[in-house]
Amino acid sequence: MELHELEKYLEKAVRDSRRVINLSHRGLTIITQGLQRAKKTKVLLLNNNRLLMAPEELSRLSSLTELILDNNQLTTFPTDIKFLSNLRILSVSHNPLVAIPDVFAGLSSLRCLWLMHCQLVTLPRSLGQLSQLKMLGLGHNELNAFPEALCELQNLLWLSLVKNQLYSLPSNVKKLKELVYLNLNDNCFDLVPTELQELSNLTSLFIKGNEISSLSDDTILALSFLSTLDIRDNRIYRRPKEWKGFDFIVVGTEETTES
Repeated sequence: MELHELEKYLEKAVRDSRRVINLSHRGLTIITQGLQRAKKTKVLLLNNNRLLMAPEELSRLSSLTELILDNNQLTTFPTDIKFLSNLRILSVSHNPLVAIPDVFAGLSSLRCLWLMHCQLVTLPRSLGQLSQLKMLGLGHNELNAFPEALCELQNLLWLSLVKNQLYSLPSNVKKLKELVYLNLNDNCFDLVPTELQELSNLTSLFIKGNEISSLSDDTILALSFLSTLDIRDNRIYRRPKEWKGFDFIVVGTEETTES
């Protein structure tokens, strides 16, 4: 999309008071200043472009509830989101961010945050201030320690940390009392973390593709509140006879599951 076409599109969007502005898949490298006039817009889709930086005009869009920036070329996180207090959904996945500044403190309405495939090695402490966050996707990054800030997300229901470099969980993970779904696939765990035994609302635990070679009776009993414990593609290849009745444990490989 040429810049003059973009400006015409934004002029019409403002004139029509559009609640949704869809600028995805347009080959954009920059956004014109016309975006700042879209003050009534609720949803802004900028995914699958070639943006190197998020538009500065975001700070003026105080009505935004959803912002999608996936699949661009962002190397810096959009700091202007700190002004978007009504934002409920934010996705910045598939961008080479590496790091994120402390910008989350003002996002009191955020419910869903997606930061997958971003080469992240750390997360800011302000992430723990997202008191209303329900869903968090951090898969396919470079995290080698479970960020302590996550332990403050006491309303979190769904968390994915698939394909990082984690090998343990902090004791404070027990504070995630509302957590229902946890994905730790393809990390470096050699045991199912005992810290999860206090998360009685947890129903689905996925920990495939790690280095787990044993599962003690005590651990099985302590996690019997789970509906699914998926330990396929670890070093436990067959279901022991003494596990009879513990059908919530999934063993074997992706292709076949031993019964």
